[in-house]
Amino acid sequence: RFTLYEERATFLSPTEIQVGTQTLTAKVFIISTGSSPSRVPIPGIEDAGYITSDEALDMRELPESMLVLGGGPVAVELAQFFCRIGTHVTLIQRSDHLMSKGDEDLARPVEARFREEGMTVYTNAPLDRFTTDGTLKTAHFSHEGKGKTATAKVILQALGRHPNIEGLNLEAAKIVTTNGLITVNDGMQTSQANIFAVGDVNGMHEIVHIAIEQGEIAAWNATHITEPPRKYDDRLKTQVVFTDPQIAGVGVSEKECWDQRIPHLIASHPFDDHGKSMTLGETLGHVKLLCEPRTGVIIGGHIVGPEASELIHELIAIMYYEGTVRDILRMPHYHPTLAEILTYPAEELVEQLP
Repeated sequence: RFTLYEERATFLSPTEIQVGTQTLTAKVFIISTGSSPSRVPIPGIEDAGYITSDEALDMRELPESMLVLGGGPVAVELAQFFCRIGTHVTLIQRSDHLMSKGDEDLARPVEARFREEGMTVYTNAPLDRFTTDGTLKTAHFSHEGKGKTATAKVILQALGRHPNIEGLNLEAAKIVTTNGLITVNDGMQTSQANIFAVGDVNGMHEIVHIAIEQGEIAAWNATHITEPPRKYDDRLKTQVVFTDPQIAGVGVSEKECWDQRIPHLIASHPFDDHGKSMTLGETLGHVKLLCEPRTGVIIGGHIVGPEASELIHELIAIMYYEGTVRDILRMPHYHPTLAEILTYPAEELVEQLP
């Protein structure tokens, strides 16, 4: 149904691309070139050598020790994986807590579990430089006002990704970029109305299901130009981090509410005060709901704890239909289940509504 060209492509104009030795012309283009691990300008790191998530997934021998650089989803998931299969892991994060783009209270239970399992975790620890001694690699960094070092045989560099736009010659297509990301509107159009960009390359959210949704939006808009455009709804942005305990969230975070001055009410409930999680022995973490203060419409929901990746989907469904905290209370929740924990912060919020 389509012709596949396995060659590098570069724009010649907004309607032409060079593919190998051929020039192709089209009315519409969709850019979906993804991203790659970023290279970071820390003295000595290139000489020391490191692996990224790409190489980590191909490893066939267990490393004795590992320095994990970063505190985002990739860093924390792989750090716990290697720790659990027997690698001595030291994680170094520049920000005050892991998953620094999110709420601090969601990260702390994960940090606690990491330390319980024997991982060494440094937060608020900016990296200074790297040195090597034979097969050992040493990170030099600051922590609590003092110089520190950590040494391991392998460095996992998980300090972010950058979009794959090099070689596309976006200037020829007159496509605007911002900080290396292709700028798009909510219909996935770039500064050229006939060119769309989806997934990691636009930097909106580096998450698979969102990239798929953006691709579907771009494909519809590109092929239905006479019909109303479809648009990406950021209201339901969802993220899951597959650590233990898991972290899951939908909608705005508490941090975003404060930073953007979004009016909200907030309530939470811990898993260590919930029957089903207590019987499972999974008492680390909590659930948190945010709602509009007049109507009770849910604007955010966040879970750190057992089966968070599954529990979050109830909140996604309720928010899809613009439901309220009152709706959560009206919905039957079987006892004893993990899901019924959502009714406790909902009840607290209902009591605060006018």
